[in-house]
Amino acid sequence: MQRHEDARSKKVVFVASCLMNTNNKVKGLARYPGMCKEVFDTLYENDLGIQQMHCPETLYLGIQRWWHTKNLYDSHGFRSFCRKLAEDVVTYMEEYEREGYRTVAVLGCDGSPTCGVSITCWDKRWGGSPVDLDFNKAITEGSGVYMEELKKEIEARGFDIPPFYGLALDDESADMDRIITDFREFIKGISG
Repeated sequence: MQRHEDARSKKVVFVASCLMNTNNKVKGLARYPGMCKEVFDTLYENDLGIQQMHCPETLYLGIQRWWHTKNLYDSHGFRSFCRKLAEDVVTYMEEYEREGYRTVAVLGCDGSPTCGVSITCWDKRWGGSPVDLDFNKAITEGSGVYMEELKKEIEARGFDIPPFYGLALDDESADMDRIITDFREFIKGISG
C-alpha cells in the first residue's frame, strides 16, 4: 500500500441535521432520543461517510421555535439564509469531488418545511398567534425551502445533482419497518 492510500471508501452522504441529532427537531416531533439507529447502521454497512448539514430552522429561530409550515419559512430572508448554508455544503461537495470522492446522496427529512425532499407541509391558516392546528393536515407533496436552495446551488456550480432521498421519520402512524426497508433498498442501489 502506498503512503497516501488507506481504507476510505471516498463515498459520502450529506445528511439533514435532525436525522443525526433529533434534539434539533421542533418540540413534539422527535421519535428517537438521539438518532434513528437503523438509518446509520445502513450507511455504515455500505461504507458510506456521513457529512452532517446544519439545521436551518435551529440556527434561524432556535430550539424553542413554534411549529412552522413551508409558507411561513418561504420568505426572502429565510431563503437567503438557506442559500448561504447551501453554499457551504456544495463547497464540501466540490472539495470531495476534486479529490475523487463521490457524493452518493443527500438525505432529507420528509414532512419538514425546510428539509423535506418529496413531502413538505403547507397551510395558509398557520401564521399570526400560535393556535392548535393539526400538523398532519398540512402535509403535502413538494420540497422544503432548504432542499430547494441546495439543489439550486448544486446546479449553479455545474454539478450533477446527486439522488435526494427523504426519510419520513416524524409520522408516528407510518410503517417504520417499510420506511427502513425502502431506505435500505435505495442505499443498496446507489452505493455500488
